[in-house]
Amino acid sequence: MIITFENFPIVLAQILKEQKELKTLLLSKSTSQQPELEEPINIKEVSKLTELSVPTLYGYVQRNEIPHYKKGNRLKFFKTEIINWVKDGKVKTVSEIEADADAYLSNHKKAV
Repeated sequence: MIITFENFPIVLAQILKEQKELKTLLLSKSTSQQPELEEPINIKEVSKLTELSVPTLYGYVQRNEIPHYKKGNRLKFFKTEIINWVKDGKVKTVSEIEADADAYLSNHKKAV
């Protein structure tokens, strides 16, 4: 649609109407989708999730190598944090290492 001086009020009214509809839609979605609180899990559930033994997990906790929470004598974990912890241990492939090396060398070339 070509906007001319004559049809400008009509076009502006249409834009304002659509903007109001979008705002209403966005506000209704944001209030209806409250983030759910994640339930903490115990060490046995972490053991099942990570396929690590409970004694191994206790060792990680003792050395503060795994994200955990302690309330009294109870250890608690959050599944998303455990999954991220596992992901942090990703081993790079040979091609990823080569790409990193190439990038480093190209950024650190000495002037000839």
